[in-house]
Amino acid sequence: MGRSPLVGRPPERALTDLTDAQIEAEVVAAGGMPFQARQVSHWVFRHRVREWDQMHNVPRALRESLAARLPIRSSTIAKRELSQDGTEKLLVQLHDGEAVECVVIPEGERTTLCVSTQVGCPVGCVFCASGLNGVKRNLSAGEIVEQVLLAEEILPQGRQLTNLVVMGMGEPLLNLPALLPALERIHDPAGLNLGARRITVSTSGYPERMRELAKAEPAYNLAVSLHAADDTKRKQLVPTARSPVAEIVAAARDYFVQKGREVTFEVVLLAGENDRPSDADALARALSGFPCTVNLIPWNPVPDITGLARPKDRAVDDFAESLRELGLKVTVRRQRGADRSAACGQLRLRESKAASG
Repeated sequence: MGRSPLVGRPPERALTDLTDAQIEAEVVAAGGMPFQARQVSHWVFRHRVREWDQMHNVPRALRESLAARLPIRSSTIAKRELSQDGTEKLLVQLHDGEAVECVVIPEGERTTLCVSTQVGCPVGCVFCASGLNGVKRNLSAGEIVEQVLLAEEILPQGRQLTNLVVMGMGEPLLNLPALLPALERIHDPAGLNLGARRITVSTSGYPERMRELAKAEPAYNLAVSLHAADDTKRKQLVPTARSPVAEIVAAARDYFVQKGREVTFEVVLLAGENDRPSDADALARALSGFPCTVNLIPWNPVPDITGLARPKDRAVDDFAESLRELGLKVTVRRQRGADRSAACGQLRLRESKAASG
């Protein structure tokens, strides 16, 4: 699979980063018994406690010994921004002073959380704020899990997370060594207990790593940020793109065959760039005969990015109808959180500028 790009200071180890076997080793080293590791894990992941003294059935001496050895979590919420439509963006402060974003999106009885996997992003899509300053480092497994724990704490009474999308800052498949154990903890009935069918991993298209994800259990949903089916146009929108569109689609087909999960192809629509009839034709040809969904996402403008424009709603609807007429299943994601830095990475970028200015 190769080594993921990783720069900057490695994250502080917290309990959320540990496997069950490692938690047991820590408990035993602190003077406890192996069965007490299950109690500790249950308190942290099932009861969501954040302080050692909240673990009432764990002996006080053991709690104090563990507290001296190991923090439960390593991140906190630094800032919250609530949109008029109920979308809430969280700026999550990491132990080393870096920050990432996650977003809570309520819609009816459904509540989706979008989480990040890297500080910044190495992909550099021309329309995205996440990669404007490059990538600083990968998140640890615990830092990914903690975004879920932190988001749950701010939900209003009676609402709970129903879905998770790994679609925030960063390229998830370039951090598989941390992402896979994080998702295992999130999915595990003894962990955060979120069903695999409610978890979606998004990638900008790395065929070998898509196949690596396909080897993992259980089967998660896969979303591929395609943006254009023409290689030349896609390279303009995603300058770091190396794999031809045909190879990306082939890997997605393999994922569907192996996991039995319909793949979603995402297209951020930019006026006059990738929303023309020829773009619709190219998508239809590339995805012909593939039982998949195309999710159209009208671009959320970013103040720091010029030369691009969000298409009119009518243009989006026309493009969607063209794809349907060409035989594709299409959904359109309507803008959420527009009054609160809707596009991913904007809150972090703004706060970073404020701190340096």
